[in-house]
Amino acid sequence: MTTVTSVDVIVVGAGLSGLTAANSLGQAGHSVVVLEARDRVGGKTWSVDPCNDGTNRVVDVGAAWINDTNQSEVYALAKDLGLELVVQNTTGYVIQEDLSGRLCTFPYGQAPDADALAEADGLSEMLRIRQAFQDTCQTIDIHKSANGSTPEAVTLDQLSLRDWIIRNSESRTALASASVWTRAMLGLEPEQVSALHFLNYCKSGGGLLQMRMDTKHGGQYLRFVDGTQSLSKGLLQRLRPGTVHLNQKVSEIDQSANSNGSSVMTNVFTTAMNSNQQKHYLCRKLILTLPTPLYKTISFTPPLPPAKQALSRSTIQGYTNKIIILYSSPWWRRANLCGLLQSFAGPITVTRDSSVDKSNQFSLTCFLVGKFGREMSLLARTERFAKVQRHIERVFRPFCDKAGVEIEVPLKIVEYEWVKDEFSGGCPVPVFGPGGDMTRYEGVLRQRVGNMYFAGTETSYEWKGYMDGAIRSGKRVAKEVGEALTQESGSEGSRKARL
Repeated sequence: MTTVTSVDVIVVGAGLSGLTAANSLGQAGHSVVVLEARDRVGGKTWSVDPCNDGTNRVVDVGAAWINDTNQSEVYALAKDLGLELVVQNTTGYVIQEDLSGRLCTFPYGQAPDADALAEADGLSEMLRIRQAFQDTCQTIDIHKSANGSTPEAVTLDQLSLRDWIIRNSESRTALASASVWTRAMLGLEPEQVSALHFLNYCKSGGGLLQMRMDTKHGGQYLRFVDGTQSLSKGLLQRLRPGTVHLNQKVSEIDQSANSNGSSVMTNVFTTAMNSNQQKHYLCRKLILTLPTPLYKTISFTPPLPPAKQALSRSTIQGYTNKIIILYSSPWWRRANLCGLLQSFAGPITVTRDSSVDKSNQFSLTCFLVGKFGREMSLLARTERFAKVQRHIERVFRPFCDKAGVEIEVPLKIVEYEWVKDEFSGGCPVPVFGPGGDMTRYEGVLRQRVGNMYFAGTETSYEWKGYMDGAIRSGKRVAKEVGEALTQESGSEGSRKARL
């Protein structure tokens, strides 16, 4: 006979959202179980040591950056856990590659020279359209922009970001620059993203410029010496032993159980990933932290409401592959390069210096994203790595040769294709495409269904798609569930007193 585990709250997913919620509810005295299909905690925070030689040269194949000012939740957690942070390197020159393959450099935080790009008015149009988008972004109310109440919101939601760009500029360079935004930030092409969604997304992080910045206040200002998974591991250590059940894939959630007193117990069934053994759980409340497109992987009884199902169908996730190349030293710095590349031509869209000097971990993180990433995913891994190295050679070589610097042979190359991860389905966050779905369905994103509540970084109003947003969503949903449990307990006590 199958043993049934009964608790106050079940959390599905042991990423930052789920572990944050579990900690908050556990500290409030509620019994909690966290069900995780993977054999590890962390979700899209995953830190690995590719050299595996005891040198602890950790790299992040998932989320990597935070800041210490406007990302207050994740920074507070990092400090509370005593985690060591390093500042993102921006000393030196950025490399820019335009559509023709033409290269130029400019100091980080400045702009290329006016004649640096092949298109005659390319630079001026690129800067103009960026500022126009930034200005429009700042008019967005992140709490109200998706409710379809204004004609402006409805119009923007019908448009793709590509539509918005070409309505405002005929420049090929301006569109190419916007393609870098969506590829690097969402793993998608501008035509795949609702203009309203991207405006809302950027405003959630303070605006396009702040999200793209690698300096103070920017989205890529700080990194973790021991990797971002140390956040999830730290949260795990604070939970009661046995709270997190790994290798447990939730297959069914049944809310049709008979009433137990004043509350209805929810049945949750899992399948063990390593044995196919079935397990049965009961809970008063359930928190689901899966990305919206993955709702279809669970059987719900009764079915999810039509609007929730439509929400799941209407959101997509991008293609993101982080290829991290480890070297013996940061050779690019000797050529006065900061390690940041922005390429319109591909296959790499962006590189960043992801080194941790004190650990002798020197690396460039290369983002293969959007259509370039999908094209590269069709190649064998060895061929993909070879093409990435050739791109590095092509763009860095002219400036290294001028400085008399040799490009080093890699020590190790590691990658992770998040679209092939069945428990993520893509990276970094679900996105609404053009056509009006955001104004139709975003309003149900955070709505509970019976005793089931929803979290995840995409449900955050601030810094959605980022670790800070994930933590915020975990705190929000824990508050909602805690209040509901308290109210039920009070109602149950009143009922018994009347009997």
